[in-house]
Amino acid sequence: MSLKKLTQSKHSGAERSWFASLMMSGTITNEQYAIYLKQQFECYKALENRFKNINKSIPNLPKNLKRTNPIISDLKELCSNIDAIPIFDSTKKYINYISSKCKEELLYAHIYVRYLGDLKGGQIIAKKIPGSGEYYKFDNPKELESFIRGQLSEDDNFVQECNQCFDSAINLFKDLESYFTK
Repeated sequence: MSLKKLTQSKHSGAERSWFASLMMSGTITNEQYAIYLKQQFECYKALENRFKNINKSIPNLPKNLKRTNPIISDLKELCSNIDAIPIFDSTKKYINYISSKCKEELLYAHIYVRYLGDLKGGQIIAKKIPGSGEYYKFDNPKELESFIRGQLSEDDNFVQECNQCFDSAINLFKDLESYFTK
């Protein structure tokens, strides 16, 4: 069974969330999207920092895959005080997990869920969100997709890690829903 099929249930759960629906509706506000972007920035920063310090037997991320700079560019376009944007508990938990608990050999599960999601589904989202959407723009997307797919595994631990990454996204979407619908 393919990795896509093995993670389909969790992926669908994330796609069906209130916040994902809001992004796809084309009615998301600058504030709502900026708060989401801040969470994404913190998660990607933790992941990319982790890759700076990993064992050399694990391939490093290509420079054109990294997302922190494009996300900051989008945040600056939408918000005058990025530091005032809250960081949610779900984001803090993800950062802690990536920074200190995730095994190196499973980090590519997070690349699969996050970066490949940005490369593929992010292209649809980019047409629906405020701002220029630098977050979703990649140099050589086909080459990057090929690189990511070359690092994947259908090993049970890898699949479990992918599903855990989807759970983190679902938890963030729940936090966002709570924040905006109180």
